Amino acid sequence: MLTKKILALILLVFLSGVLFYAGLGKVSLWDIDEPNNAECAREMMLRHDPIVPTFNWELRTDKPVLIYWCMWASYKLFGVNEFAARFTSPLFGITTVILVFLAGNALLGWPVGFWAGLILSVTLFFNVSVRIATPDAALIFFINLAIFSFLLGYEKRRAIFFYLFYLAMGLAVLAKGPMGIVLPVGTICLFLLIKRDIAVLKEIKVWQGLILFTLIVLPWYLLVGLKTDGAFLKGFLLKHNIHRFLSPMEGHKGPFFFYLLVLPFAFFPWGGFLPYLLWAGHKSRVENSITNTEIFLWLWLVLFIGFFSLARTKLPTYINPIYPALAVLTAFYLQNLPRWAERCLLHFNAFFGLLLLLGGGAALVYFYPHLAWVALFGLILLLFWQIGLYFSRQNKKNWVVLSQFIAAYIFTLAVVFLGTPAIDQYKLTKPFALEIKSKLTPNTTIIAYHYFQPSLVFYTQHKVLKTDNPQTVKDIVNQPEQTFIIGRQSPLQALKTQLPNLQFLQCRPGFYVRDVICLGYVKTQKP
Repeated sequence: MLTKKILALILLVFLSGVLFYAGLGKVSLWDIDEPNNAECAREMMLRHDPIVPTFNWELRTDKPVLIYWCMWASYKLFGVNEFAARFTSPLFGITTVILVFLAGNALLGWPVGFWAGLILSVTLFFNVSVRIATPDAALIFFINLAIFSFLLGYEKRRAIFFYLFYLAMGLAVLAKGPMGIVLPVGTICLFLLIKRDIAVLKEIKVWQGLILFTLIVLPWYLLVGLKTDGAFLKGFLLKHNIHRFLSPMEGHKGPFFFYLLVLPFAFFPWGGFLPYLLWAGHKSRVENSITNTEIFLWLWLVLFIGFFSLARTKLPTYINPIYPALAVLTAFYLQNLPRWAERCLLHFNAFFGLLLLLGGGAALVYFYPHLAWVALFGLILLLFWQIGLYFSRQNKKNWVVLSQFIAAYIFTLAVVFLGTPAIDQYKLTKPFALEIKSKLTPNTTIIAYHYFQPSLVFYTQHKVLKTDNPQTVKDIVNQPEQTFIIGRQSPLQALKTQLPNLQFLQCRPGFYVRDVICLGYVKTQKP
């Protein structure tokens, strides 16, 4: 049995590793989050400052420090490039797959752990999170390590798991902030109230745990607060946590039920199982056969989704930390999978394939005609829909699930190796930035005029002045230096009437905006 478990774990690590690292450095960074994080880590490395995050050489208060430390280490190993910026995200993804295998095995049996690992490894939004240069992969791992450690400690009554719980919470707070403690502790409090087991608080090493948590979290937050005179803490806690919760930011808003709409697609290819999961969980509760693990994980899902449903700023990725728990519950309920649940799974994936083929195809024809062929990836899902139906008619439940795993695996690889490189050709910031970088001198100024993408800073490795004011541009170009200006075509053409020596080096249709973006150049001679 031990050999079987080890082989299962090796298989999971291999499959997830191939999937998460496949083509990791093939495409340029995706604005806006990836280059913000990657450049921030690069600047911290150049300044030899592990405390204060900066972007474009100005204080950046968006995220805590853990992701920047990870990228800094990667840059030392691989140099400053896309692969290095993203390197640790797949690593956290693999460790999360290992975590659900080990936790599922310990709590519900090794088949549950194995299936949970398979399910999680191809889940759509989990895949996105573990392939990009953001703190999400680290948060997902540490916050789930925290909740599963507590659950294991509660079930096994072993102190080591409780210490691991506090350790993981501390690292989650370094990865993303207060949510790393608020949501796990909130779930635990609800769980203990429902179980009427407040007495367990005597066993979970509260004081020792708080000391461990404080030793992990306090030093950096204290130092960054002191070194920035409180500016980082004010911006991070007030703006990017409290204000983001109370008010929509950057146009990211939605109705209260936003995540209920997102979840079936984000949990692809398993979104069709969601009605069955609700039914199976309700059945366990009614029959009084529900386990502590089920209760805890359902509370985690409800609290997490409910918390971000109340938040005024909404993004589909905010609920990404729920997918490991959802994978474990799905794997557990596979044991008694009815035929109607199989059909829900298969038909939803067929719907997803048709939506991509027809809806995605129509959108691509309209916006990017040369990329319309990408919509054909929907045919992969339709093909495996038929394969799944065949296994369903043969009453081979495991093969039904495996067919959809294989479909999602192939679909992801097709997107990685064919889709995203094709899309990347339409992104213009990196080509513009590399042209600028090839001509940089000590007296070069780069101006983003009526248009700015953070990747411009990362790829030029130079400070970029953002302005919409033509007078500011005129004041700069009148100085004895060369100036590059990147911006929308119409404002730049209007600017050219005031700056006759402004040359257009190249213009291309924008990828992130429906406009033509141009790269201009002004050379001012010394008087």
